[in-house]
Amino acid sequence: MKTDFLSSLIFSVGVTLPTILLLILGMLIRKKKMIDDRFCEQSTKVVFNITLPVLLFFSVYGKHVDYISQMAVLSVGIIGTVSLFLLAELFAARFIAEKRERGTFVQAIYRGNSGILGLAFCISAFGDSAAVPASIYSAAVIFLYNILAVITLTRSLSTGSVSVVSIMKGVIKNPLIIAILFALIANSISLQLPAPLLSTGNYLANMTLPLALICTGATIDLSVFSNKTSKVVLMGSLGRLVVTPVFMILIGKVFGLDGMLLGVVALMNTTPVASAAYAMVRAMGGNSVTVANIIGITTVGSMITSSLMLLILSQAGWI
Repeated sequence: MKTDFLSSLIFSVGVTLPTILLLILGMLIRKKKMIDDRFCEQSTKVVFNITLPVLLFFSVYGKHVDYISQMAVLSVGIIGTVSLFLLAELFAARFIAEKRERGTFVQAIYRGNSGILGLAFCISAFGDSAAVPASIYSAAVIFLYNILAVITLTRSLSTGSVSVVSIMKGVIKNPLIIAILFALIANSISLQLPAPLLSTGNYLANMTLPLALICTGATIDLSVFSNKTSKVVLMGSLGRLVVTPVFMILIGKVFGLDGMLLGVVALMNTTPVASAAYAMVRAMGGNSVTVANIIGITTVGSMITSSLMLLILSQAGWI
């Protein structure tokens, strides 16, 4: 396990640097007027409705996971995520005056990039032995992330009162949730997709992150810190980088986790806000600038916090 701060930091930089470079590329080509807001809007629709669902489908399809064997870490992921969601909702209702920004803040708190960066962090720190618990944790929370995102964004972006029925309709119609459900069904019946379909799916899936991150970078607006939305950006970023990992580690300790399993929980929750949050906020009519800025800040910040968290837990004798 990597517990040396410098070596962990170097690895974290290597893992997150491609994300940062794509964000910077988006900022640069927007400044050069090679792309504009209309391009980002249309691209986000493609990501949200086509390429991201395909990516989520293939992240689950063909992976037969024994969830029962990892019930402890799975319980921490589910209970901790739901607890974070509820606490963030209460905090947002109390301290964020602009209703339309509340869903963005809530997503920033609980929704990390566990499927890509989280897995990379865990395997780097603990080796291949971390692949199974990290994959199980990731698969469970990704599905939960999308359900909770529909709930919080529907509530915050609605102009009137929101009924349970309207929220359930949003969940059922959400293409990301539908994709994961289809993958689970395909796994349960051992469905074998033909090679051409697999290749096409992989082409589409591979488009997702570069396109989403370029559009996210193009939407980042540093002048946001001079207006009222800066409060949401700063609180969301601080919550994601500090409050979330500490909270999830404490939940892990309550469930008796230690060693590698506690490390997996910690590293999964030191990841930056997932780029899928941008696609979802923009597709549902939210403030894409706020979420783009939060993604940018947490991506840079996670390089430090992931390394620092490993060092602290190691020195405390918890991993």
